Amino acid sequence: MLNMLKSFTVLLLIALCTSAFAFEHAKIRIKKLDGSIAEKNALFEKQNGGYYRITIPVANIKRDVEYIDIIADEAIAKKSEEGFFVLGDGSYGEFTQENGSFIPPRSHMPIFGMKTPRGAFVAIVKGLNLEQYPVVEANKGVYRVFPRFYIYAPNTNNRSSISKTIGFDPYEDIVVDYYPLSPDKANYSGMAQVYRDYQLGRGEVKLLRERIKGNPALEYSADSIYVRIKHCRKKSDRKNPAHHMQTPETEPELEIFFTFDDMADIMKRMKAEGIDKAEICSVGWNISGHDGRFPQYFPVEPKIGGEKKYRDTIEYGKSLGYHLNCHINQYSVFFVSNRWNDNGIARYPDGSLFKDYFQPGGMAYRPCFQRLYNLWVKDDFKQIAGLGLNGIFHIDVISYVPPYPCLDPKHPLNRKQCAEYQNKVGEYADKIFGGLASEGGMDHLARTLDFALYLWSYPAWEGKPEKLATKYVPLWQLVYHGIILSNPYYTTIDALYPKSYATSDQRKAYDYLDDPETRWLKLIEFSGRPTFYYTDYRDLKPMKRAYDEFQKLKHLQLQLMTYHGEISKDVFLTRFENGEEIVVNYSKEPFSYKGGSVVAPRSYKHLKK
Repeated sequence: MLNMLKSFTVLLLIALCTSAFAFEHAKIRIKKLDGSIAEKNALFEKQNGGYYRITIPVANIKRDVEYIDIIADEAIAKKSEEGFFVLGDGSYGEFTQENGSFIPPRSHMPIFGMKTPRGAFVAIVKGLNLEQYPVVEANKGVYRVFPRFYIYAPNTNNRSSISKTIGFDPYEDIVVDYYPLSPDKANYSGMAQVYRDYQLGRGEVKLLRERIKGNPALEYSADSIYVRIKHCRKKSDRKNPAHHMQTPETEPELEIFFTFDDMADIMKRMKAEGIDKAEICSVGWNISGHDGRFPQYFPVEPKIGGEKKYRDTIEYGKSLGYHLNCHINQYSVFFVSNRWNDNGIARYPDGSLFKDYFQPGGMAYRPCFQRLYNLWVKDDFKQIAGLGLNGIFHIDVISYVPPYPCLDPKHPLNRKQCAEYQNKVGEYADKIFGGLASEGGMDHLARTLDFALYLWSYPAWEGKPEKLATKYVPLWQLVYHGIILSNPYYTTIDALYPKSYATSDQRKAYDYLDDPETRWLKLIEFSGRPTFYYTDYRDLKPMKRAYDEFQKLKHLQLQLMTYHGEISKDVFLTRFENGEEIVVNYSKEPFSYKGGSVVAPRSYKHLKK
């Protein structure tokens, strides 16, 4: 009887805490293009399922608005209160500052969460979600966390401003749902679970263990490490005007890193080292190398061996038991491409071409994905598959750069329509190659993405979170691990390799997270897929160590991640749905877990149930 009373008391406390944290009012803040700001109050509507909704009908959203903020009364905290906030890119902070603001450079998932002494919640943006960024504001010690919907901007004729405008009339209602969390779920793991259940429940994504059935290419991906070999790229100079709009006659000299013969040798030595399962991705196999003449791919670059040698190398890799795939880029249209005049480039509102940034192929311009899909995708994918590839397909940045509008009146495309065409590309990649790999984890592509090369560029070209947001937590993995394969950071590529040699045209992957061992521990903590790219592949021992350790952990790639947290200073616990756990100890002292398992300093322990 006493135990029954105790159980009832616990349930009652949970119920009281949850019901006390009901959402009633929100402030709608509207900034207009003339700089004026208007505010009005709105009421939440309770939904079946116990969550609360704010809706702004599309008919009420005008083009004279720069942005709209929705600030719930319950999404407010004060400096020094206990609690935290977490945003869709995994950026995390506590309430320590007097003033400041933070908007992540990319909103990986349309969610944000908050815990205060008054309760906890996670919010999911379900309408006009591709037009919003989460915002954290601290003003005189008062924190507010809310979604900001960018509607229109006075100048949309450049790459930076087009990212924060619809470009057209608004196309759907703004809908934001707030889910109160019970005390036992009042952490970022519980927040992630709500969104994961939402994505799975509506059929937007499916479990990886279900999708690999009858799909040998994807099944192999989930069971293997990922090895990228960058063959070549042009020695282009952004200061040279002739290099911006190249022609076949004026292309800069080609810099060669690995020929197809070199690739065969790397695979031969990998096999001899005892690395039996690896997915090998060719980067820069195409004409003029990496970022060479995109979106033109053929002929295969002759200076690294040409098509016959590439076919022979693919067959050799397959004979060793490896899966072979290749990398293309659909986000860049170069003047040197034989497709420049195909009317496939997106446009700004004033009719000018959507200019991106300088790359080895020259000044890059963004394609219109409607035109790209209709003009090129089916022929390209079949021709590339015809080389003999048996691995899933890698399309650069399609899951890393947010979808964008095309304002060409001949083929207009808003951001949501762009995402739909990108998923058509992904669906066709699934059909032809068995799966899709790309660079990041923007979840507009979650439905068709199978592997993310890295989820955050942190801390390379986007920098570190600071002041308000102080670190990243694996919110994305808590949602999508067991659904989409991933490697956590740009800097966890080549984990275990020292800073030495790199073929990267970005910052070297090895510059961050202190040292190779720390980078490896981070990959283990976030349960990533070991991924290699910028090493010279002369020394394969670090790769072999990663491969061997992964053999004991790779079955977890098919499991949902159910919990992550810091259980002691610099000690982190990751738990999976099958009950297995990984404890990572970054500290200089041994850590005893549950009174029995001792985790050595700067080490980890895998605990089976």
